[in-house]
Amino acid sequence: MKYHFSKKEKITLVIFIVFFLGLQSYLSATNSFISDSLAKAFQINSIQNGYESTTYPGSSLDPDLKLHPVTFIIQNQNKLKSVFSTTFAFIYAKLFFFLPIKQMIYVNVLFLVLGVLTLKVFGNVDISISILVFTTSVVLSQVFDLSEVPITLFLVCFVYSLWTMAIQKQNTNLQIISICLSVLLSFFRLELLIFAGLLFVLSSLQLITQKKGKEILFLTIAFLIPLLFLFIWNNSEYGHPMGIRYLFNYTEDHYFAKNNRLFNLQKILLTGFSEQGFKFGFFLISPYFLYPLFRFRNSLYSIRTQNPIHFHLILFILYPILVAFSAPNDGITISARYVLFAVVPMIFIISHFWSELQKDKIFKILIIVSILVNLIILRILKESFKMIRKTNQIYENLNADLWIFYDTNISATAGIYLLKQPAISFRHFTNDTIFNSLTTLMESQKIKKIYVFDFSKHVPNAYMNIKREMELSSIDFQNLLQNKKYPCKQYTEIKFIGYRECNYSP
Repeated sequence: MKYHFSKKEKITLVIFIVFFLGLQSYLSATNSFISDSLAKAFQINSIQNGYESTTYPGSSLDPDLKLHPVTFIIQNQNKLKSVFSTTFAFIYAKLFFFLPIKQMIYVNVLFLVLGVLTLKVFGNVDISISILVFTTSVVLSQVFDLSEVPITLFLVCFVYSLWTMAIQKQNTNLQIISICLSVLLSFFRLELLIFAGLLFVLSSLQLITQKKGKEILFLTIAFLIPLLFLFIWNNSEYGHPMGIRYLFNYTEDHYFAKNNRLFNLQKILLTGFSEQGFKFGFFLISPYFLYPLFRFRNSLYSIRTQNPIHFHLILFILYPILVAFSAPNDGITISARYVLFAVVPMIFIISHFWSELQKDKIFKILIIVSILVNLIILRILKESFKMIRKTNQIYENLNADLWIFYDTNISATAGIYLLKQPAISFRHFTNDTIFNSLTTLMESQKIKKIYVFDFSKHVPNAYMNIKREMELSSIDFQNLLQNKKYPCKQYTEIKFIGYRECNYSP
């Protein structure tokens, strides 16, 4: 293990930290709270405030807990829970309790640096190589907002470095420890079960060739015990051994892949188009990952000797394929995020051939291509965060006792205002029983002023501009609320949001 850091390495780290924090500031990442990151903000906020259920200011109007305004917060075991990692949320809530939710994104760089240092100290990987991959692969676009990716990436780097060291030194005890830890990574991301399974299989194969029967038994126990613990905890907490993310992703309402496995895999690994837009696949973002596999194919595919580089290669090939093939959908735009952790074995492959690669013109050209692709993605992120900021400014001045959103696609645009503002996602205006129940509760709780929101009719994305049975802009909608003692003002559109203000009038 190398603990010495040269002056050049220290300067490189400082430049990386300044670059990353500057980029977060330039992109206005503090405005990124929408969809996934919004649910995670709710999750952290709930733990910070000691709530057993997820934060829900509008809960008094929703006794069945089915109208929470955030997409990825669902009812489970009679509580509201986020579908994302509770482990991640707990660590952030406790470790960074002194930071407001919006500022927690700035600790991401801490875990990225820890990942780089871990690869250096335990994996003997040059700092410049790790930073190169982190800043020219899908990693870069996934670590700006509030997410479990930075801390999980650091832990994967740590566990994988330990495992690599164990393989190199044929240290069975270290292998057992790293396999045990790899299973526990699944508490952060469910797909890391596949990662852990591959590490276990590769370790077992090495021990089999070495005819170490007792060690194989210990290795199997080290794999099965944390796996059993994961299943028992998930079953107790969420009612299913695979956990809440599995329940959410593979239900009829959210499971999209079904008979499209190969096409799904292709979009995640390469690229493609769908109704939601253009897909940035893993090898589109980082084409230079394929080059070492081609250039050094003779030595990489040789199986005459056991060499850690072969294990890195097997993991790099199998992990993305298995994850992409089993993924419930192909994401929204950056599909590559599902197979993000494949960058870690690739870092070791690049490190192995670094002396040749850094002189290779084709490799350098592919790096430039990756940088250009990432610049396009960063530009998209910049516009997205800018749009979220402008949208937040619309909500700033719309104070009311209650916000009602036509669905969770539109409510997500309100961002972290929803942490304190009573709000629900309600689309059953034409269902007399459900609508009457809601308005009765509103009246009994003396809700005086409400805003009802939907997407503007001019929103071009068909995914958002859904045809309603009762359009917010229609006179029928106005009459509907008026009949319930909540007459509404004129329908208004600002940017891509349409809304009505309605006031209680007995």
